[in-house]
Amino acid sequence: AALRERPIVSFITSWMVSPLLFAADVTTLLIETCRQSIPVVLSAAPMAGSTAPVTLAGMLAQLTAEQLSGVVLTQLVRRGAPLLIGPIPAAADMKTGRYLGGSAEFGLANAAMAQIAQFYNLPIYNSAGMTDAKIPDVQAGFEKAMSAVLAALAGSNFVHHAAGMLENMNTVAAEQFVIDNDILGMAMRVVRGIEVNDETLALDAIDAVGPGGHYLMAEHTLRHMRSEFYYPSVVVDRQGREQWEQDGGLDARQRARQLARDILAHHQPEPLDPTIVRQIRQQFDLHV
Repeated sequence: AALRERPIVSFITSWMVSPLLFAADVTTLLIETCRQSIPVVLSAAPMAGSTAPVTLAGMLAQLTAEQLSGVVLTQLVRRGAPLLIGPIPAAADMKTGRYLGGSAEFGLANAAMAQIAQFYNLPIYNSAGMTDAKIPDVQAGFEKAMSAVLAALAGSNFVHHAAGMLENMNTVAAEQFVIDNDILGMAMRVVRGIEVNDETLALDAIDAVGPGGHYLMAEHTLRHMRSEFYYPSVVVDRQGREQWEQDGGLDARQRARQLARDILAHHQPEPLDPTIVRQIRQQFDLHV
């Protein structure tokens, strides 16, 4: 009963084998999970050109049907069963058949599914920040950034696979985590958008500075300089060339590796409050 009132776990259920086939074993688990009112994610991952129509519109039509079938099933098992739809649409490489998580179509289709979820008033988790690259290189950067920004702007409720992963979830790199932290930070700044009001329009500041002046010491600048911009980590170099060369001329991957190693060597996680620890130990039979 306590778990139903406040579930501390949820399950990703890849119950759908595209196209349009329920996986018997996972569906059995899905049904039992719903009976216990534990939140579930309904994950289906068709690939355009292999397990879904090659056209994105056709793939999305099939995927929407697959996702809605899962919603119907969960609600037949237990009305009001908590869920998220979890579509992961992608494309197949027509040359090799390989899964393409870094393609433009991957980002576009995931953004489209976020909008479809909003149409049906369903919470969604989908994927972004994936790449086909094998190392944290330029390819990884632009593939990850494209899908991350698209998913964010489309209004995804929850995004996974967004950090650290390479080679379509087959590889993880510590330096990629810190690179992705800045990619996602920039994406969230884009989502925040441009706030327009009397204060941000800065008409008084424009009038006070006047023609030919500057805003470096303006009170308006001091009030907003910390909140208006996203300030990235040391992974992102914004120095002039001369200073960059004096600092060793490192590229982004090298700086990310240094930062990741520094975090691993020196970061000290803040422990839980002792009162909370005692309450947890009183409630659960822990052996750690």
